[in-house]
Amino acid sequence: MLSDVKEQEWGVRYLKKVVDGSIVDPLLLLGEEGVGRRFSVLEAAKELWSKGNPDSPHCYQLDHGVHPDLIQIKPAEGKEIGIDAVRDLIRSTVTFPSLAKVRFVLVDGADRMTSAAGNALLKTLEQPPKRTQFFLLAERAEAVLPTIRSRCGVVRYNRLSEDFVQKALSKTVTDQLRALVYTRLAEGSVGRASSYSGAGVLDLRDRVLSIVKLGLNGDLSPIFSSVDNLYSKKPEDDELSLGLRFLDFIVRDLVMVRHDPSRLVNLDIAEELGSLSGKLGDNRLRTLRKGLQSLRDRSKSKINVPFHVKSLLTSTFA
Repeated sequence: MLSDVKEQEWGVRYLKKVVDGSIVDPLLLLGEEGVGRRFSVLEAAKELWSKGNPDSPHCYQLDHGVHPDLIQIKPAEGKEIGIDAVRDLIRSTVTFPSLAKVRFVLVDGADRMTSAAGNALLKTLEQPPKRTQFFLLAERAEAVLPTIRSRCGVVRYNRLSEDFVQKALSKTVTDQLRALVYTRLAEGSVGRASSYSGAGVLDLRDRVLSIVKLGLNGDLSPIFSSVDNLYSKKPEDDELSLGLRFLDFIVRDLVMVRHDPSRLVNLDIAEELGSLSGKLGDNRLRTLRKGLQSLRDRSKSKINVPFHVKSLLTSTFA
């Protein structure tokens, strides 16, 4: 039920209006992965379809992903939502709902639709089928077609508090220091923190840290070899963007460790970061921070990332 959705007051406010029937227009739910957008839509469906009865068959079917009146599409890993998937979705909304009063349609990844897919969905959003409520989930508003944004009510979801994420993660992660590190790496996303805790991402973080440490030796060839190994996968793979994310956290921590170590993201390696920060010195840290800002902008296209990382490290350590 919507009472189970925490720390997303604005989202809950809109979804309650869907439940009481005062909102029927499509909604675009904006926020990072893992902050509760999809969860809140499912809880709204439970509240509407079961009339507040948690033991309703509707709730059981939703919890097990088999409710016939919840239609969902999302892109495959590293892919976009194509026109065929959207056309199939549209065809499935022609008939009335099977069991519920109102069918819910959930497009998870509206910012990852091809232009053709977005245009195919546009007409349906302009004239939605009767008894059908559309929810579009996106992380970046600017990546959603402007014409689609204009047809939707926009609802923004916040990052979750550190305390909330850590408490959620502590149910599965017994090492509380590691739970806090995963929490801070996830930046307000329970879903991302849970993913990190089960994927051994600290090994990747340590590989990124080792690249920075290699620069202190003054020999760039081992650095370049390490960068090539780190980014050896295809450009669309998550490890590439995650490596950059961890490099960003490490550089921020190298600055923060001098001022307030309690605010470090990588608390489990605080002593090592303190030593490395002292060896790098102010000039190199400034170069790293400045170069990393430029690198963030370039990395959005995920093109030639290894080249730009090596250029940053060359400018820092040469």
